[in-house]
Amino acid sequence: LLPVSEKGLPKNIEEKKEIIQTIIHEAEKIGLTKEDIIVDGLVNTIGANKNAAKETVETIQYCKEELGVATIIGLSNISFGLPERQFINSTFLAFAVQAGLTMAIANPAQDLLMNTVYAADLLRGKEEGDIRYIHRVTSRPMVITGSKPVNRDEKGKSPSSSDNRNLIGENSENSLDSNPVYEAVIKGNKRNIVYLVKKTLEEGKAPSYILDHLLIPAINQVGILFDKQIYFLPQLISSAETMKLAIELLEPLLKKDEKEKHLGTIVLATVSGDIHDIGKNLVVLMLKNYGFRVIDLGKDVPSKKIIEVAEKEKADIIGLSALMTTTMLEMKEVIRLNKETGLNAKVIIGGAVITQSYADEIGADGYGKDAGETVMLAKKIMGL
Repeated sequence: LLPVSEKGLPKNIEEKKEIIQTIIHEAEKIGLTKEDIIVDGLVNTIGANKNAAKETVETIQYCKEELGVATIIGLSNISFGLPERQFINSTFLAFAVQAGLTMAIANPAQDLLMNTVYAADLLRGKEEGDIRYIHRVTSRPMVITGSKPVNRDEKGKSPSSSDNRNLIGENSENSLDSNPVYEAVIKGNKRNIVYLVKKTLEEGKAPSYILDHLLIPAINQVGILFDKQIYFLPQLISSAETMKLAIELLEPLLKKDEKEKHLGTIVLATVSGDIHDIGKNLVVLMLKNYGFRVIDLGKDVPSKKIIEVAEKEKADIIGLSALMTTTMLEMKEVIRLNKETGLNAKVIIGGAVITQSYADEIGADGYGKDAGETVMLAKKIMGL
């Protein structure tokens, strides 16, 4: 049982419970019993939703204690975009087991994870749980698979913290590194960014200078750090939100300071059923910064609405985002409707689960790996 309705993914835990109840009721009407049902907990990533683990645990408890049905989770979804994921996965598994989880989609070759399972059985007083745990941990050495070995120098030393700071951009010869606005975006300093931008304006810097020479280089650097796995999803989000605050302050000033220079019109949306829009929002910011007219339709947008707006706004490009394999199929539907309607708009797609091969498979006009690549792709499509 996947707790998804015609409206898409549930917006909160109460809606999730209602969907589960509705589907079980319909299943019982056609002769299925509670023993036939396994409810998927729908695990979201903790990097994007701080309540993801709590909501899943509450779903498991509800299914076990109030409904009496089995549960399953895709375990590793919880740690997407974070470093050393096995520690998060194993801890979350322990929470879920305590809540009453029946089964998990997980990697049985990961010793840390499997040892957690045996330890959980031991701590919960499961019959012969103590014997199985002792046999498990004494019969084989623990190997944590999936983690990358630490790079060592010739003397066997691991990189120092100063080495990592250089990778982030500190203590180098680049004059940007000492600029407080640039540094605030790099470090995700949302608290002070508005003050710092105002101060830079008072010092005589033009809004366009702050945008082109401080903000955009900073967010591009954050993207590089993310690609190198020096930064992770929460840091990427924090930097994007910091830049957004700066842009909101500068946007009205930029319109006064510069002539309108629209490179083309782009309609952007996270597809129907998908409530994730962090990456899409960053793309919106970047495209606007480079001079595109962007109509942002938000998240969980019906395919027909995307086409209707694209037709009305005479869009040159339709941009689609999806984070989940269950929603990425909507992209194919938008492409079908786009062709059926006879629009001239090109369709580009992106998101965590999207690849170039999938873009080719569904007939998209391009695939944007990240915000920077999407801007370059849009400019190429517009012949710029």
